[in-house]
Amino acid sequence: MSTLAIPLAVAAAAAWALGMTAAKPALRSWDRVSYLLARWVLVAVLALLYAWIGGGLAFPGWKAAGMAVLAGVLDAAAGGLLYVSALERTSAHRAMTLSNTAPFWGVLASVVFLGEPLRWGVVAAAGLVVVGAWLLTERYAVNGRASASSGTLLALAAGILWGFAETVPSKLALEAGLSPAALLFLFAVSGVLGVLVVTPLLRRRVPRRTERRGLVFVVLSAVGGAFLGWILWLVGLTLAPASVLAPVRGATMVFAFVYSVVFLRERPTRRAILGLAFAVAGVFLVVFVV
Repeated sequence: MSTLAIPLAVAAAAAWALGMTAAKPALRSWDRVSYLLARWVLVAVLALLYAWIGGGLAFPGWKAAGMAVLAGVLDAAAGGLLYVSALERTSAHRAMTLSNTAPFWGVLASVVFLGEPLRWGVVAAAGLVVVGAWLLTERYAVNGRASASSGTLLALAAGILWGFAETVPSKLALEAGLSPAALLFLFAVSGVLGVLVVTPLLRRRVPRRTERRGLVFVVLSAVGGAFLGWILWLVGLTLAPASVLAPVRGATMVFAFVYSVVFLRERPTRRAILGLAFAVAGVFLVVFVV
């Protein structure tokens, strides 16, 4: 394994957290459908330029392309819609922390789908992540009984999809010969197409809203978050096993939590901070057993 793989994964985590944080103020001025479409169209253009400059648009076969498309539909389209819907229903630090349990789900996916061995640390990490997610889940009363808010459940579902997409189809596409830039281009295009497919249904409840003041946050989320984060991550995946880098991606939740406090002025509760600690411990425990 190259010594550059871990620093690249940490840098990707910091970039992804920046993009996730920028989404919160962006959604105050843009509706979630327009936001996702603009974000991934911009990423597709940047990835195409990056691939063209670097000569990385070679097409190794339909398997590689299919894996890239699958990753884009699950991550950019489905996971993206779940995440922005969560941001509209709960605080940024809760949504970002729960969705960033993705590394744990990524390690599980690598065990199940890539045939990597299941170790005791993964089982222990599962318990820590579950406890952390429970502590981070907002509660409210329904007929006298406590129930989880839809925002936190949507964020957790996004994390599950992201963990699978970032680990299994992305790794298989790279192993089949697709370059990181070409993978990101197909990923972004399939994400745009995935959102477009459901746009007619979503527009019934999500009216179009695009204010100029939110454009800077959309661009920041696309360039600093999605494009830069994914390029760093995919290059890292070419240098190390998916199960090794997936836990390191967990640094995203730490960066995101800090960003939400510093830049969004959010004030997490003690329960949320404790939940973060459990989730981080679960994610990083895997680092020492893979």
